[in-house]
Amino acid sequence: MRVAILGMGKMGQALARRLLKSGNEVWIWNRTKKSFKELTEAGAHLLESPAESWEHADYAVSFVSDDNALKSVYVGNLGVLSKNKGGIAIDMSTVSPEASAEIGERARESGIGFLRSPVSGNPQALISGNLTIMVSGPKLAFDKASELLNAAGARVIYLGDGEQARVAKLAVNSILAATAEMLAEVIVLCESNGIDRETILNVITNSSLGSPFVAAKTPGLVHHNYEATFSSAMLLKDLRLVLDVAKQNRLSLPITELASDLMAKTCDAGFAEMDFATVLPRLQAEVGKEPDLPVLPR
Repeated sequence: MRVAILGMGKMGQALARRLLKSGNEVWIWNRTKKSFKELTEAGAHLLESPAESWEHADYAVSFVSDDNALKSVYVGNLGVLSKNKGGIAIDMSTVSPEASAEIGERARESGIGFLRSPVSGNPQALISGNLTIMVSGPKLAFDKASELLNAAGARVIYLGDGEQARVAKLAVNSILAATAEMLAEVIVLCESNGIDRETILNVITNSSLGSPFVAAKTPGLVHHNYEATFSSAMLLKDLRLVLDVAKQNRLSLPITELASDLMAKTCDAGFAEMDFATVLPRLQAEVGKEPDLPVLPR
């Protein structure tokens, strides 16, 4: 396969490594110019602009941070949609359904298949083949892109021809935030009663509440390692998107509202660019316990 990857953050780089390892032709582009020496030495080629994707690839896969970044990659003279080569664009970012629908309509007018394909999993899950991909958009484009999608993730779930995948991903991230906060509360409660966190996390992992998420977060929590796999700021952005969708549907989501408020406090505590598991040191400081990491004064 010939694939252009647009956005060389952690997930974009992980996808490039995975596709190169399986012998695909990979072209890469990033808004901030960098050498990406490891990838180019492994065989990746550099693009000058997103529009150049169609000169070399049949698929353009984007991993960007937000709505504005999405539009900057797809719209304009140098955007993915500026040239119609009959390819398929696959956006794996977490963005609003509104921005996604706008790009989807422009793609339809340009004759480019646009798949909304947000993912559940971190870079390591992508590299190891354990990624889950939620997909919506034109069914014909989905069928054509199935080989690439299955090469990127172990589980590919088609949800419909519109923005369903965007809403599903935001829903998953609501649960992610609420679960992280509950884990923090459980750790504080148990440590205050003589149960160390490794023990209680082991109990949870081996109970009916056990999940890949809890298992994945356990080593970092036990060893106080909060290097970001998914930052507090990015999760807060997603929670606010969830609440925007809820507002449009005249829905009240009280737990998501609370999770958003608590994630905002976590960012304000100095943890915006650290992993969202830093809800724990934020909570520790709030209840008068020694936090795993220094907390900014309020």
